[in-house]
Amino acid sequence: MYIRHVTLNDHAAILKLAQEAGFGMTSLPPDAAVLEQKISKAVASVQGGEAIRGRESFLFVLVDPEDDSVVGTCGIKAHVGLDQPFYSYKLATITKFCQSLNIRSPQKVLHVVNDYDGASEIGSLFLSAGYRRDRIGRFLSRIRFLFIAEFRAFFDERVISEIRGTHDEEGHSPFYDGIARHFFQMDFHQADYTNATQGNQFIADLMPKYPIYVNLLPKAAQATIGKPFTESAAAVAMLEREGFRYNCYLDVFDGGPTLEVRTDDIRTVRESRPATLGACVDSLPSTVEKHMICTTGLADFRAVMAPAELSADGAELTLTTQAAAELGVTPGTVVRYAKA
Repeated sequence: MYIRHVTLNDHAAILKLAQEAGFGMTSLPPDAAVLEQKISKAVASVQGGEAIRGRESFLFVLVDPEDDSVVGTCGIKAHVGLDQPFYSYKLATITKFCQSLNIRSPQKVLHVVNDYDGASEIGSLFLSAGYRRDRIGRFLSRIRFLFIAEFRAFFDERVISEIRGTHDEEGHSPFYDGIARHFFQMDFHQADYTNATQGNQFIADLMPKYPIYVNLLPKAAQATIGKPFTESAAAVAMLEREGFRYNCYLDVFDGGPTLEVRTDDIRTVRESRPATLGACVDSLPSTVEKHMICTTGLADFRAVMAPAELSADGAELTLTTQAAAELGVTPGTVVRYAKA
């Protein structure tokens, strides 16, 4: 299994994965035209140039080398909010005090904010069901941090990740029904799809500009504030191990938490390091630890998760011939690695 940049030829495979992902994945909508634009922007980001500078959006695919099938995706936006505002709810507290009655009344409120404008964002993470094993999903998610470490200049001082909020099998979100539905006059599925395919101008046009008092919301909506979708729990745990934390920012549609971290504090960014490929061998002992290894060229970026035998100082590593072939490297090539 190896990871590479998406290409224009991957469109049909990406559309199939988006259809498998189903409802609620805004960063990977099952819309052929939108995905074509997304892939084209990712290709342009790798090619570089003034037109795309600062607005890069990288999209990676996980490939099964047995049949060259694309079985997963993940992505990074270099900076959000440059072309369209990046909207969030900020959960804050307003405290009122009546001295004559000796009553103190703290109230939770939601403010629409653009505090993350300019931040880098990870997203588009999806792995086909048949490959959710052997830490493949973790590899697919964490490879973005290895890429950030190698190409740090592209990215902001903060990285964020929007986590899907609570909704049922029919796509009903208590948080959305408690707030946004009253203003958008469409169901959650339609609003989420509109945001994914047509942009977020309708949020600015229709959402209330004043703070929303949480106590006035239905109890079902209050209970989901900052709570991830059940199936997103593993992704949250992985991000928390990397240093991400919830800081009271929410998705404006489903109330899911936005996690954030200082880029240089991401565990994989901190712990990764460059090394030279010293040798390629047919096999390595089963006791040799697995590592994530990536190439250091932007245009031909590739990554694998494989056993890697390190020198005493960690400056040289030995890979199997198969892993080196999937990376497209030979002895003497500089790579970057981190423990899997």
